[in-house]
Amino acid sequence: MPWPHDVHIALPPSYEHGDRSYPVLWVTDASLSFALTVGLMNWLHTVQEIAELIVIGIGAPDESDPAEFGARRTHDFYPRPKWVNAGPGGARMEALSDETPTGGGADAFLSFLVDELRPRLASEFRFDDHHGLVGFSGGGHFVGFALLSRPAAFDRYLASSPALSGCEDLLFTLEAEYATTHDDLAAKVFLGAGEAELSDPYLAAADILGSMTRMAQLLRLRNYPSLELTSRLYPRQTHGSALPYALNEGLRTLYPLTTPRIG
Repeated sequence: MPWPHDVHIALPPSYEHGDRSYPVLWVTDASLSFALTVGLMNWLHTVQEIAELIVIGIGAPDESDPAEFGARRTHDFYPRPKWVNAGPGGARMEALSDETPTGGGADAFLSFLVDELRPRLASEFRFDDHHGLVGFSGGGHFVGFALLSRPAAFDRYLASSPALSGCEDLLFTLEAEYATTHDDLAAKVFLGAGEAELSDPYLAAADILGSMTRMAQLLRLRNYPSLELTSRLYPRQTHGSALPYALNEGLRTLYPLTTPRIG
């Protein structure tokens, strides 16, 4: 990969008081969403709504300037250099952007997470065999890419406001190819976005709501017996404000507490 990445690790409160292993939640865009995810996760566990998790955040250093941050995440999250969607939406996105960074690094980023970083950290921390992936916006595209190109790498996927029609609808091509050779998809998937995203011209061009709805519909119609799919549209929420809603409901959906409540 062309840049180094910061890695953040949050261990659950009980980690130091036993020897059991924990599910692992991998959070992209760590400088944006790691603290939010960990804080929300700790609260939801405190009120006994979700299980304890190890959370690992990965992304650009906190001190990265906006131009570098945007270039890095576009490279990491999209598997092709031309990362915008096809048709008038993509042309509109390019016209609204001062400059268009290039994608092309998603394969390498996914391999880094799964084949390099995961084994390295598993030798230091008590991971169990369950891994989840979280992404927002372009990171949501990366979540979809991981699901459809290497579905066994994770078993839970949470995508907030995902730009699923990027790379000229590549994910929909991957979805169709997967469906021709598989009759099941063993995964828990949560998709969430804000209704007000449609009112933003750039986000409307990015096809956030349309692509999420289209992908949810396609996956639902495949009737995969092992797929647990949840999709939500949050009224009045924007591209930014929808993220806490999606994390809140997504964590409770993907990681419900299975032990009896106390009190």
